[in-house]
Amino acid sequence: MHKKVMDLFRQTDQTLKRVISKKVENTGLYRSQHRLLMYLGRHPDCSQTALAEKMDISPAAVAVSMKKLEKAGYIRRKCNAEDNRINHVVITDKGKEAINNSFVYFQEIEDALFDGFTAEETRQLEDFCRRIIQNGDEYYRGLTSREQNR
Repeated sequence: MHKKVMDLFRQTDQTLKRVISKKVENTGLYRSQHRLLMYLGRHPDCSQTALAEKMDISPAAVAVSMKKLEKAGYIRRKCNAEDNRINHVVITDKGKEAINNSFVYFQEIEDALFDGFTAEETRQLEDFCRRIIQNGDEYYRGLTSREQNR
């Protein structure tokens, strides 16, 4: 039974990625770049390391994406006056417009995916997912602590 549910989680994830990619294919940005821009819009002083952790990708992948976003005019990097090694990311007007469009796109996608769900069903699904995430986090911490004790 658990295997069947895990397969459904993977299918759900693939469906979401496929739908988002199709929705944003004519925007000039990839799905991951939309996510990155939206996160930067909410956390403008976020470091690249923190961004990589939050998005669960490598710092090198973040650096490549940031370079592409900068080249395309969605962001600018501004050197810190006190420390030249630190760059602050400034979202340009073009970037702000892309973020606003992304919020609209993702709301449309969410509405489509949850079509026909009652509020109670949505709350139950949220609760189930939170429990699975909590169990996964606890399991992960156990794995990590075992590695450290070797």
